[in-house]
Amino acid sequence: MRNDKTQISDSVVATLGRSRGAEEKLGLKVNVHIVHKRDGEVLADFWGENLVTDRGDEIIATRLYDDAVNIVTGMKLGTGATAAAKNGAGAGLVTYISGSNEALDAAATDATKGAGAGWRTTYVCTWVPGDVTNGAIAEVAITNQTALTDTTSAVADTLARYVFPSTIDKQAGDSLEVTWQIDVLGA
Repeated sequence: MRNDKTQISDSVVATLGRSRGAEEKLGLKVNVHIVHKRDGEVLADFWGENLVTDRGDEIIATRLYDDAVNIVTGMKLGTGATAAAKNGAGAGLVTYISGSNEALDAAATDATKGAGAGWRTTYVCTWVPGDVTNGAIAEVAITNQTALTDTTSAVADTLARYVFPSTIDKQAGDSLEVTWQIDVLGA
């Protein structure tokens, strides 16, 4: 399944300085890319709409002045289909899949999107063959939980959550890769 790349953007308006009465704006866009493979064959490959939670907004804003804040430590999978939400029930992982807590594949990468286009940070987690065999994977959450534990990702630990357009049947020989991109755009 291949869908066109779609985005939901979260934006933050901040008064960074005043120049002739103008406000500077800081925007935040978050994209999620899901690739499900079986025996080297791609079964699902899609970009997803994403919603940064209120807690995610807070964590990202806090990081602007505190380098010690953990932004992302890993991701977790679930079977819940509740719509993603800024706060409340859809802001944390709804139905956690035991053993799906996965540390980042490597340190996050960051790069410019080009002059005047902003900056992108990318996080990747891969559940390799043998990890998390489940026929009804429906959600993924990106978490700042330290240490990454085999428990649900509560609202307090969730930066963003994504609900798949259809469930993924991850069998023992399958891999599932989730790439999360956070774009910061000054205006």
